[in-house]
Amino acid sequence: MLVINHGERNSRFFELPESLLGLLVLVVVLVQACFGVQAASCIPALGGESAQGVLLSSLAALYAFVVLLHLVFTACRRRKIGRFLWLQLLACSVTSAAFYYTSVHAVPVEPVVVNFPLGLMSGVFSFINLRAMRKEYYPDARTGRVKRSRPNPAFSFFVYMAVLVAVSTVLLVSPGATQHPISWADAFFLSASATSITGLTPVDVAGTFTTFGKMVLLLDIQVGALGVMTFTYFVLMLVGKRLTMRDSMKVSGYLDQDGGNRVAPLLRVVGGVTLGAELIGAVILFFLLRNHLKVSDVELVGYSVFHAVSAFCNAGITLFPDDMSTECVARAYPVQIVMMFLMFIGTVGFGVWQECIHRLRHKKSRKRWSTHTWLVFRVTLITMLIGIMGMCILSVIEPWLHPNGPLSTGAEEEGVLFGFWESIWNSIGRSAGFSLSDISEHGVVYKLFLCVLMFVGGNPAGTGGGVYAPVVAICVLEVIRILRGAHDVEIHNRRIARGTVDRAIATVLLSFVWIGGTTMLVLLAEPGLAAQEGGLLKVFFMEVSAFTTTGFDLGAVEQLSVFSKLVVSLNMLFGRVGMFTCMLMFISPKEPSPARFPETRLPLT
Repeated sequence: MLVINHGERNSRFFELPESLLGLLVLVVVLVQACFGVQAASCIPALGGESAQGVLLSSLAALYAFVVLLHLVFTACRRRKIGRFLWLQLLACSVTSAAFYYTSVHAVPVEPVVVNFPLGLMSGVFSFINLRAMRKEYYPDARTGRVKRSRPNPAFSFFVYMAVLVAVSTVLLVSPGATQHPISWADAFFLSASATSITGLTPVDVAGTFTTFGKMVLLLDIQVGALGVMTFTYFVLMLVGKRLTMRDSMKVSGYLDQDGGNRVAPLLRVVGGVTLGAELIGAVILFFLLRNHLKVSDVELVGYSVFHAVSAFCNAGITLFPDDMSTECVARAYPVQIVMMFLMFIGTVGFGVWQECIHRLRHKKSRKRWSTHTWLVFRVTLITMLIGIMGMCILSVIEPWLHPNGPLSTGAEEEGVLFGFWESIWNSIGRSAGFSLSDISEHGVVYKLFLCVLMFVGGNPAGTGGGVYAPVVAICVLEVIRILRGAHDVEIHNRRIARGTVDRAIATVLLSFVWIGGTTMLVLLAEPGLAAQEGGLLKVFFMEVSAFTTTGFDLGAVEQLSVFSKLVVSLNMLFGRVGMFTCMLMFISPKEPSPARFPETRLPLT
């Protein structure tokens, strides 16, 4: 029997006006940011930017007043005031004061730099209130039970990403987000690229987007790297909300955890490692970039934060015209070292860092390393070493073996030492896509070898892409098992579950089929690109880069039609979700039947 707490219901009376006011604040902020000076015509009561600031401040003040009433009502009923209500009151008060201050005083930054994050914060609190209202269970008239549908993490994750891409596309095509108009196809492509942390860009980010547009891309990168569900539930935990079992099972399904009881500690590690790494990286980059960029300190803060987040999330998007090969940072080795550390931390995976943090807290613990962490560290190290050695050798040997080729001068002009440094950079950043030089200047074998590294990618529950290095390692071990005639795949004194091995093989095979299919589709849609010298390699390289969410490009993105951009955008989103996970959206796994047919053999040679 469901017991209804009427006191709790009465306290929820305030949540609806709180949600509406918070959403109204967010809408006004977005209208102001998207249309700039044209916002006054969109909101008839306004006469200028100062009046818009006063309106925002008044709305935020009214929002704070309603929250204060909610807090007083809760205190009068002698009920415990939760952390969420205190944080909401603090956020509303700070938002109102900031809106008023930026509207009547000259500030060293654009108002959108202050207004947009505060408006988003109001929207987040409104979303949490609406979510709490939706979670109010009303009993069924006949049984008194709550009807629940079984969550599908794959479908939910893809839908959340699609919604984020759609909203970002609308924001990026607005006049306030761009310095000159861009097409809907380019906006959609770039939104998909940022959300899937790929880094393929059809336009110059620095020269095309305003501060507001860059902030939208930065938000897409951050939310896309952690996953919309992970980011959402981390925010809920941060403001004091508890996760229901249904929510925990959703996140555990997305993060591929054994049970919902392990979700909350992992989310704390995700938030802590992300905020810590990005904050420390941004501070270090601020002081290092001072010697290379001739900009104000306020702009330097923006550069530092953007590139720290982009590096940790392995997004591959920069604010430099020619990526990391731009003259001002091409030889900034300390900056590149910091970015490599950030890329490595993001690639390793949060599950591994959770175990490392646990061991630091319990130094006397004799518990053995988990098989996952043991495999991740070894496979990551092996992949990095093979990548560094392979690309370093190819950057020198390939031009020497083809002395009359059109690409034979690249290594000679740059030098062997730079080739070695670039090999380290590309190997560690194989899932990021930051380019120290033009990849098209390298030889064919070098590009194909880089495709292999991109395909291998990072690790599960991290910000890297690819099919993941442990997946490839399990497939290789399965081949070795077959050749040796062993019964099981065994590593670290453990037997790998048959279902895990089957899923790894299915992931690799489905990825091969998908990349091949999208490559042929783009070649059919782009006859001019296909007819170019090396056109097949350009398209194949781009499709591998898109599916593995890497971002390296040989110049094919700029030549794509609208249809091909949509295909590549879908490729990036599917690659971020994972090919095997995408198949689960359409195919429901069934319990295996105990009945089995007689076994037979087929000739294979």
